[in-house]
Amino acid sequence: MSRDAPSTDAFHAAILDRISDGVVALNDDLQFTYLNDRAVELLDADRDGLLGRPVWDSLSDEATAVFRPPLERAVETGTEQSCEWVGPERGLNRLVRFYPDEDGLTIVVTETTDRRSHEETLGRLHEATRRMLLARSPEAVADLVSRAAVEILGLPLNAVHYYDEETDALLPVVQSPACYDVLGEAPALDSGLAWEAYQSGDVGVYTDVRAAAGVFDVETPFRSELLVPLGEYGVFIVAAQTTDEFTDTDVTLAQLLAANATVALEQVTTESLLAQQRDNLELLTRMMSHDIRNDLQVVGAVAEILGENVDGPQQEYVEKIRRNTAAAVDLTTSAQELVEAMLRTETEPCPVALRESLGDQITRVAETATDATITVDGEIPDVAVLADEMLGSVFRNVIKNAVQHNREPDPTVTVTVEADETAVRIQIADNGPGIPDARKESIFGRGERGMSSDGTGIGLYLVQTLVDQYGGHVWVEDRAERSSASSRPPADDTDPTGAVFVIELRRE
Repeated sequence: MSRDAPSTDAFHAAILDRISDGVVALNDDLQFTYLNDRAVELLDADRDGLLGRPVWDSLSDEATAVFRPPLERAVETGTEQSCEWVGPERGLNRLVRFYPDEDGLTIVVTETTDRRSHEETLGRLHEATRRMLLARSPEAVADLVSRAAVEILGLPLNAVHYYDEETDALLPVVQSPACYDVLGEAPALDSGLAWEAYQSGDVGVYTDVRAAAGVFDVETPFRSELLVPLGEYGVFIVAAQTTDEFTDTDVTLAQLLAANATVALEQVTTESLLAQQRDNLELLTRMMSHDIRNDLQVVGAVAEILGENVDGPQQEYVEKIRRNTAAAVDLTTSAQELVEAMLRTETEPCPVALRESLGDQITRVAETATDATITVDGEIPDVAVLADEMLGSVFRNVIKNAVQHNREPDPTVTVTVEADETAVRIQIADNGPGIPDARKESIFGRGERGMSSDGTGIGLYLVQTLVDQYGGHVWVEDRAERSSASSRPPADDTDPTGAVFVIELRRE
């Protein structure tokens, strides 16, 4: 294209006139040689009056101050330059690019207002999503969705309906003020287009809702409707009183808002369910730690009195009542501790005196298991390990397990403690039947029971739960191959003389 005269190529001229960017051509003297229709609009001048005129004579002082530096750099360096032009209209921004060549200069002006507006909208939607994710109820999420549609997306007529299982219908939760002014109280929807969108999970876009098959109310005051499902929770309804009102951008942004709302609803529903489960567990814990335990202690006390007044074979039955009652009381304690361990929020382990914690539990179990011998091989080192106030439950449950599942005439439990600079290993060995290899890991699982056990498996599951929270490890070995402080040799089933539970805890 010559820079000295406008192009006469009708095809290229038509293309340039159809594009949304303003295109200007200048010759070596910086005089206008071509302007497309958009450039003429931007300059608000007559094309014939501009052609052949120096560019600086045609711009305002403000525009000249903006354009001159990059234009002159483009001419001097022969490289593309650009600048930003903020027009007099509020919020109207343009990107101006200068392309030099041997014939002069081509200038392309691109409006960036739409792009920036879109980026701003997405940013505000992101902030709205953050607020939705902090919402504490489905109703709060619905309110935030409706407000975002009005304030961010410019969709003043909207409502959020949630599915109600009892009525098998979509019940209105929130209506925008403008929607209420037009419609009044929104009805429950058990049929119609919104119901269809909810059941199918597909977005519905209606340019004239009155003409759509299956419309809920043919006399509706609305003409356009946008129906966006909220997963299993409900539907987001947007309306307008004119036909063909919603653009592709409206649909896309409404879908984005609804998708974010669905995530928020999933979260708040899950949190609500977890809170309910937490309340139920806490209620169960209170019942076990008070009502059930108190009744068991009464039974135990009566058995003590009864034991003083019977002899012979009857004494054996009384002793069985005592043992089972004590075991049941211990079970309520373990269950309470397990619930506490599972429900508490994550906390950092803190230093706990090992000698005091382990020694107390050895004494406690020995007082109740009078037919067993529990000894400490060597001394318990005076060190601190990283744990918490429930560390005693770990030791008590492992020692009790070693006693309860031991069918030897003289049950024996030996506790050995070894420490290095980073960790402490507590080894609790028994002379019982041992544990097969296939069960050495699974025995710590929820509900797993010991060999020939009538128990529930709560105790060892509690041990695993707490030790994991402490950042430690617990495992089982055969007694014949007790691990040293620095190794964990493989175990086998060749030695039937007992098992060793090894608890490894981090030192302070």
